[in-house]
Amino acid sequence: MEFSVLKSDLLKELTFLNGVIEKKNTIPIIQNLLISGDPGAALDLVGTDLESTLRVSCTAEITGGGTLLLPARRLLDIVRNLPDSVIHFKADAQGNVVVTCERSRFKLFSPSPENYPELPEVPDAQFTISAAVLRVMIPRTLFAMTQEESRFQLNGAQVIVDGDALRMISTDGHRLSFIEKKGLTFNATGENPETLKVLIPKKTLAEVSKLAAEVGDDSLTFGKDENHIFFKVGARVFISRMLAGQFPNYEMVLPKNNDKAILFETERLIAALRRVSVVADETTRAVKMHVDEGKLEFTAQSSESGEASEVVPVDYAGPKLTITFNVNYLMDFLNAAGTTETSFEFKDEITQIQLRPKDDGEYDYRYIVMPMRV
Repeated sequence: MEFSVLKSDLLKELTFLNGVIEKKNTIPIIQNLLISGDPGAALDLVGTDLESTLRVSCTAEITGGGTLLLPARRLLDIVRNLPDSVIHFKADAQGNVVVTCERSRFKLFSPSPENYPELPEVPDAQFTISAAVLRVMIPRTLFAMTQEESRFQLNGAQVIVDGDALRMISTDGHRLSFIEKKGLTFNATGENPETLKVLIPKKTLAEVSKLAAEVGDDSLTFGKDENHIFFKVGARVFISRMLAGQFPNYEMVLPKNNDKAILFETERLIAALRRVSVVADETTRAVKMHVDEGKLEFTAQSSESGEASEVVPVDYAGPKLTITFNVNYLMDFLNAAGTTETSFEFKDEITQIQLRPKDDGEYDYRYIVMPMRV
């Protein structure tokens, strides 16, 4: 196989591909990219970690068609450091690929592609949506997914298409993020075109968010087969295994009787919490919120650091309450929401708190946090 490609074109695709390949994977063959193409066609590149697969294409001048494997991480490092010029690749009969660019020359070993795993087929598209919608929804749920691999059904988000609505829900058992957008037209095809309910892994959503950032307001397509979910974003196709297991009944968690609310200027709230949290206990990250008529006080303390407090004037006329929460959970939401005002809704000292951006346009975004018991 022999081809030439611009550094800038190749580097962009290699950066996406290396996000898919696990650096610590113990299967040597999948540390490589599968590269193929024929004269007159685009160059195709594939990376996989067996759980997820990314297929991309790149404009290239292919003078000798074929298929080869090249080490993903090393190839990215080489291309990143080459001058902004044309890079030439040529495979020889000894299983090597010579890479040249201006005065630079590399020889890379290319394993036989015969041992590369068989990749899942991409089913026909089922749903179409603006990439801009996913760019809003994914970051607002990604942070609330669990970090514990043993709780695999929570290591992702439940994504639901229901008529003209798209919902995305994530939780780690202590907090829950819910976002919905209605009034969508999916141009759905296939069986049951108006419904979809899948568990999508955290890594998949993170990579899809990166891909969606590249296509502006263009549409992308997504759908599933028996075991896989796929996203087609421009010329790139991302395929992932779906998570198994039962996602919690999120509707039971959404509070229905939080009759007290305080409206905050978001930046002011972030600043107050950031200052008080400096002395919060490193393990619990506990901060107390004392609410009283016309004011609110945040306090934190730890045996190692001391204590801190800050009073914030608020429009509140309800009873005195003290609610304790993990400050990191609130900061995660406030940083992800990106709105100027935030509604803090609660019922008492032990019922879950609900935070919502005020005037969040066409999205229904809610964030639920369980208070800490102290």
